[in-house]
Amino acid sequence: MEGYFAVEAKPRSWKKGLAIFGALAIIGTIAALAAFSAQKQVPLALAQIELEEGEFKSFMAFYNKQYSTEEEYQRRFRIFRDNAAYARVFNTLGETYLLGINEFSDLTAKEFSDRVSRPFDHSKVTKNVKWIESLSIPSSIDWTQQGAVTPVLNQGQCGSCWSFSAAGAIEGIWKISRGILIAVSEQQLIDCSTLYGNKGCEGGTVNYAFEYVIKNGGITSSSNYPYIGKQGTCKNYLASQKFVAISSYANVPANNVDQLYKAVAQQPVSVAVDAGQAFWQSYKSGIVSSGCGTQLDHSVLIVGYNQTNWQPYWKVKNSWGAFWGEAGYIRIAVVNGKGACGIQMMPSYPIF
Repeated sequence: MEGYFAVEAKPRSWKKGLAIFGALAIIGTIAALAAFSAQKQVPLALAQIELEEGEFKSFMAFYNKQYSTEEEYQRRFRIFRDNAAYARVFNTLGETYLLGINEFSDLTAKEFSDRVSRPFDHSKVTKNVKWIESLSIPSSIDWTQQGAVTPVLNQGQCGSCWSFSAAGAIEGIWKISRGILIAVSEQQLIDCSTLYGNKGCEGGTVNYAFEYVIKNGGITSSSNYPYIGKQGTCKNYLASQKFVAISSYANVPANNVDQLYKAVAQQPVSVAVDAGQAFWQSYKSGIVSSGCGTQLDHSVLIVGYNQTNWQPYWKVKNSWGAFWGEAGYIRIAVVNGKGACGIQMMPSYPIF
């Protein structure tokens, strides 16, 4: 099922070439279908459905998908076919990123949006703003290569993206400051930071998570207080076993590319994005520079940037598992103002 989407994304100037490639790919697919149809002695349309259903069953096996009724199976198969067809056509248009099959390919656009979209509290974006002065920064940095980023995880159906973003930022500054990478507990943040304004699986804000960790005197490890994908009662006896601590946090001046560069040059930075758009559901690879707005509904973590690429970009760690996007990451173009997908609107980071 990966074979349709294995081509590296190119700049927009390659649009005609990719369109030709896409047309040839479609012609090749039609030829393969015709051969399959002749071999099986079935009509072409039926042969196509058989091939697509085989792809769907491979998808189900890979992602351990199960449906309770035949009706639900057929419904999910139709949705999967539509999403796969959309990705194949999109990938012929010469955009700077590609789409493909992933865990969300059996969801409608509305189902996907309902799963990932959560309200954000913007009230703290103008507080604790810190300007970073006179810092010489490298032209590129990748904190994953510096050992300051833990493996990509999957938040599942819990709207806990904010806890993964906050945890990743805390892990990063602890590694940079103390030389030790410790995976901290997202579940502790989900269960225990509600008094600070967060709402568990119904959404939250990284600044509230930082405030909780500061007031609690630290946070425990994820192995000590493991993630279960739903909100529970705060386990105070585990929360009191602190492995990592921060002293404060800061907000990057909103909509300021230069300041965000300087912040990311120091450490991984939590950001909010508009992830309710169609391409987020099927993103496979490449650099996103368009196609989404600024209605912030999802928290992620900037772990690096590259200013020397043909299109400068932020490297962003997501929390939808390592089979989404570029092994769990997405590259988002650096543009002025609010940024692509609003990525420059609400950046913040913890201080050791």
